[in-house]
Amino acid sequence: MKHIQLKDSRIIVLKPMDNSFIIQGGEGRCPANCDMRAGGNMTPTKNFEILSKRMIKRYGTTAILAMDKDLVIGFVDFCPQWCPRFYMCDDELIDKGMKHLDEIENPPFNSDSVLYVNCLMIKEQYRGNELSVQLLEYLKEWAKENGWSKIVANGCIFSGKAKYQWLVSPKPPKPIWEKAGFTPGNYSVFKTESSHESTQANREWYRTYELTGSFPRDVNPDDNDWYEIFKDYTMICQL
Repeated sequence: MKHIQLKDSRIIVLKPMDNSFIIQGGEGRCPANCDMRAGGNMTPTKNFEILSKRMIKRYGTTAILAMDKDLVIGFVDFCPQWCPRFYMCDDELIDKGMKHLDEIENPPFNSDSVLYVNCLMIKEQYRGNELSVQLLEYLKEWAKENGWSKIVANGCIFSGKAKYQWLVSPKPPKPIWEKAGFTPGNYSVFKTESSHESTQANREWYRTYELTGSFPRDVNPDDNDWYEIFKDYTMICQL
């Protein structure tokens, strides 16, 4: 656990998620667009709770939380690089993750000591305090103490000053990763290429949810070449 002070003097606690409070994942939930509170009425979906408890038992935690008293104001969640991804807000992936409970208990023989960052998120009203960097720094401390040798994150969608802000992305939050000691590089397990088809799907998703106003100011979503900006990359930190 670590206490940090914001510019406005508020004290924020950074701590690993444990069984005393499992973030209320599932059903499209995310701290960015709803208030998640320890001890609140909102609870995690059953599958997300089962997966999280299994991961906590095996690895200690799967997320570092930033808490303003009882309110979740940000988090970085992660898992071993071999592990099936189950993003906290994606019920379909959470349900698929349930098929791999045995693997969580008994990892593949050839698994290495690499952590993969799923998501890094700060609530909009708390941005501008370098909380993202603080979360990554704390993650590095936790990972090193728990025997991990490397942390990797790959991104393919943008961020910026939008209300919905995914920080695992190449533009413009890349300096956040660099401030925390990450550098761009190749990690073959996650090496993919963006395409017109994949970025068209992302664009249609944003339009469906009326989020096209979240595009960075220097991007025209109707430009056929806009996908070039979002080609996948990987940020790596050796511990």
